[in-house]
Amino acid sequence: MAPDLAIFARQAGDLAFVAGLILMAILSAAAAVRIGRGTRVPMQWDLKGRPLWHLGRRGAMMFSPAVAAVSGIVLTSVAHGERALAPDGALALGMVRAMMALVFVVAHAFHLSVALRTLESRRK
Repeated sequence: MAPDLAIFARQAGDLAFVAGLILMAILSAAAAVRIGRGTRVPMQWDLKGRPLWHLGRRGAMMFSPAVAAVSGIVLTSVAHGERALAPDGALALGMVRAMMALVFVVAHAFHLSVALRTLESRRK
C-alpha cells in the first residue's frame, strides 16, 4: 500500500473524530433545550426500564462526548505518534477511528432519546 493511502487514512480518521464530536455536541444542545434546568437525567437503566443513576443536565449532556473525546485523543496520539505505523496499520487504525466515531454518535443519540422518553413519562 502506498504511503499516500496511509496519510489519507490518518486524515480520514481525524475528520471522522472531529465530525463525530461536533454531531454529539449538536445532539446534546438540542436535547438540553428540552430538559429543564436542575433536572437529573437518567444515565443507565435496569432490565425493567428503571433508571439506575442520574447526572445533572450539563453532566449528562457532556458525558458521552467526553468519553468519545478521550478515546479519540488516545487513538489520535497512536495514529500520529513518533513511531509511525506501517501503511496497513495506518489504514486499519483510520477505519477503526471512523467506525468508533460513528458508534459513539449513534450510542449518544440513542441514550438521549431514551433519557428524553423517560423524562417525558415522568412528567405525565
